[in-house]
Amino acid sequence: MPVTASIGVRATATSTLENRRMITLLLDVYLDSVHPNFPLFCERELWVGWRDGSFPQHDSDFMSLMCLCALSAQHVGDGALFDDSIEAPERKLLREAYITEATRLVPVDFERSDLNLVRSYALLALLGAQTGNNAMLHKYLGLCHGVCAQLTLHDESRWPAAITACEQEVRRRLWWSIYRLEVHTACVLGNMVRSSETRCGVGYPVGVHHPAFIPGRNGLYEDWFDGWNTTTDLYRVLEHAISDLQAKHRPGQSILGRMGGSESAVIMTRLSQIQECLRPQFVTPASRSDDSGRNRCGFQAPNIICTIHLARLLSCMAGDDDPLLACRVAGDLITSIKEIPLEYIRATGSPLIQQVAGVGHILVGVARKHQLPPDDYVQIRQVICSIIGILELLAGQSNIATSTRDRLVGLLSEVEGLYASTPKMATAVDTQSADDYIPWLPHGEVNVAGQLGEQAAFPKGPLTDFTWLYPTYP
Repeated sequence: MPVTASIGVRATATSTLENRRMITLLLDVYLDSVHPNFPLFCERELWVGWRDGSFPQHDSDFMSLMCLCALSAQHVGDGALFDDSIEAPERKLLREAYITEATRLVPVDFERSDLNLVRSYALLALLGAQTGNNAMLHKYLGLCHGVCAQLTLHDESRWPAAITACEQEVRRRLWWSIYRLEVHTACVLGNMVRSSETRCGVGYPVGVHHPAFIPGRNGLYEDWFDGWNTTTDLYRVLEHAISDLQAKHRPGQSILGRMGGSESAVIMTRLSQIQECLRPQFVTPASRSDDSGRNRCGFQAPNIICTIHLARLLSCMAGDDDPLLACRVAGDLITSIKEIPLEYIRATGSPLIQQVAGVGHILVGVARKHQLPPDDYVQIRQVICSIIGILELLAGQSNIATSTRDRLVGLLSEVEGLYASTPKMATAVDTQSADDYIPWLPHGEVNVAGQLGEQAAFPKGPLTDFTWLYPTYP
């Protein structure tokens, strides 16, 4: 069915939501800013199919397209874009309309289970993550697990024998994208990982399974999926670091007896091995270029760098719990992050913001748990202030960056009160200028010290993110 007919028969959709120019723009936003991190479609089928009229063909295609538009519209509204030249206020006004239409179309049963249903659930879960709507995130991520079980997506040996190479590729992308979002959610919110990497049998995507077809690609950087798969390796390691730290806080007892976890040394060794094998384009990406393949290589760098250091930090806490080692790992992360062009950080959106903020929360927990000597506390405070500076830079357009910055400033203010009670400590703290630790901002643009003195302006509600990292400290 031609796309115009496919869309036209849906009387419930408004003419504005059906606008071809608008959908084309939002589809390009997805390919430009979301797809490099969460490649939920075959790019050729999506890009070529939309333009030649072969996509969407069915109701389930249209359903997944509306979910894509809802997520892309949210990225536009949040300014979480790789191309910051996009300026269209009217698209921000369409956000809620696309979200309403997407949630209306997506069923919560599995009567018509197919890959479009998996994809739609994943897109709406990502929308929940992007907006900080934890209920929405949990709802649709839970539905993802349900329909994946229905389709046995976790085990390639049980997939239909007749599927094409393209469908096999899409299934692999969907499975590992959902897994990565699951591990991220466990890291931020402390829930259990329901799809352990040790219990699945799914190969990695190969990336290029069609000839190059999109203008703006010279074919030299079509290996960006190598970086994506490396990030998946790191999420698999991160899963074990999270599990070990959760076990340390809440020792569990199996009916078979106490079960051993991973050793911190094993995790650290594996992370080092992965880091040593990184290609240059996945370490320090070049600035935005006209080659989208090269840009997609660049997208992998912040994910790789942040996940390596986050896994190291959690493993450190689960092991020796050395506060200075934790500080060095976090400082290395900040040093690496500031070398990455801002457009990659901005476009990655809320998940990366939450992980960077999580490092700050971890350091706050370290400072609260240990009675640190003045010089050690000053080092930790420096890194926390740098993280606040990064969040401040992103806070102009991201509500999550704003809220996580405010929470982190509030927590740091509480810790400042604890350490300032000692005269010697107060002197050491007061000699530090917060502006010195904001790597991306001109001197004086962010006054962290001033923010610490204005806590009445910040929310007093309970902290809902990262509290599992330090449940109870005296």
